[in-house]
Amino acid sequence: MVNMDIFQLFFNYLEAATKETELGQQFKELDLSDEQRKIIMQWIDTIQAQESAYTAVVFRMGMQFSFSLLLQLSDL
Repeated sequence: MVNMDIFQLFFNYLEAATKETELGQQFKELDLSDEQRKIIMQWIDTIQAQESAYTAVVFRMGMQFSFSLLLQLSDL
């Protein structure tokens, strides 16, 4: 049986990446001082580090799902 949660997880990840791109464009258009931009960039760096760890977990889950599916198909 295919676990639909993994598909929802991938969809949510893609949706978040799209929103991040849109927010990046809006950030470029803001009239901020250099100090304000520096603080926001530090926040962004922290968030991206967390996202990198999340991406690794999602990728691993996807690989495990694919391997599990292949094993199930080979038993048919």
